[in-house]
Amino acid sequence: MPDGPRTKTRHELDDESLGTYLQQYIANLQFPISSTKIGYGQSNPTYYVDDARKSRYILRKKPTGSIISPVAHQVDREYRVLKALGTVEGFPVPKVYCLCIDDKIIGTAFYVMEFVQGRIITDPNLSTLSPTERRAAWFSLVSTLAWLHSIDPDSIGLEGYGKKTGFYTRHCNTFSRIEAQQSKVKDIKTGKDLGRAHPKFDEIVGYIRRNVPSDRYSIIHGDYKFDNVILHPTEPRVIAILDWKLSTIGHPLMDAVYVVGPYWNRPLGSSKPRDDQGGEVYDLANQRESGMPGMDELLDEYTRIVGWDPRKDRWEVAKVFHLMRSATITHGIQARTISGSASSEFSHLYFDMAKTSLDTACEMVRSMKGKEILKSSL
Repeated sequence: MPDGPRTKTRHELDDESLGTYLQQYIANLQFPISSTKIGYGQSNPTYYVDDARKSRYILRKKPTGSIISPVAHQVDREYRVLKALGTVEGFPVPKVYCLCIDDKIIGTAFYVMEFVQGRIITDPNLSTLSPTERRAAWFSLVSTLAWLHSIDPDSIGLEGYGKKTGFYTRHCNTFSRIEAQQSKVKDIKTGKDLGRAHPKFDEIVGYIRRNVPSDRYSIIHGDYKFDNVILHPTEPRVIAILDWKLSTIGHPLMDAVYVVGPYWNRPLGSSKPRDDQGGEVYDLANQRESGMPGMDELLDEYTRIVGWDPRKDRWEVAKVFHLMRSATITHGIQARTISGSASSEFSHLYFDMAKTSLDTACEMVRSMKGKEILKSSL
């Protein structure tokens, strides 16, 4: 993991208590230790932990304050999937050292993993890579996802990590419930409810429910994109996958749609691309010059490895689900912000994302409905 700016926040840790605890699990840890929050993550805050020998580790913890949804921020699940995948020879995940569920140590549950030196690409347009590197990095990203989806979860101890059937229906129910809970969160300054993520939220979810893909299951990451993987320091290949907070046993279609989001999910107007959106370099006319592979090239490679073509199973509906899901998550960031429990001071950056994503989802649903009406009339 690359070095980054060290930011002092109101979520600082008790380094003395943490160090005493970690001595039980990390050999040769040298006092004193120091922890520094990384970036502005909104869900499970992440920290560098450095000891006196300048050995570095990574800590992820639950956020402080009240938790709006009981299914969010389960760091124990992150630890479990990382530990399980660490048993697969060569699979690119950091080594985990310990999981602590005792709130007395630093105030919330946390786990600690190894620090992996490399590059995290935060620009979805891959502007820091050469055209040749971009192509290779994309194929590494997608082939690594295909490897993940090819691993039998039961064979590595992930029995019960998630249900193997009814993924889209169950998650429509889950996100509907979460959105409703979030809408009732009150602003600590004004006393007003946050309100719905979008006036057509129920219409969007209802369409997905009526058009769910056929059942299929694998281990899914849930947030698989360039800024959640580490590339080798000098080579365009994935050496570690990070941020497993949304992982489960689920439908691989969700990850497949998400990973190629920059090809189909574009910002509106002059907005800057989000981390799951792409710019003009992904236009078909620009791909050769920019070094970007075609989306179908990537999905052909995925299909070759997994033996299943995600484009043939409600691909457009899965896009709508992706937009609804990401909007509900950003709506949750709004809820934590106005309630005073957001994990950073940058939460305002997320405020417009929920509505924008759901506006796009609503347009897609109406387009698909229009095509269904036209087809039935012929």
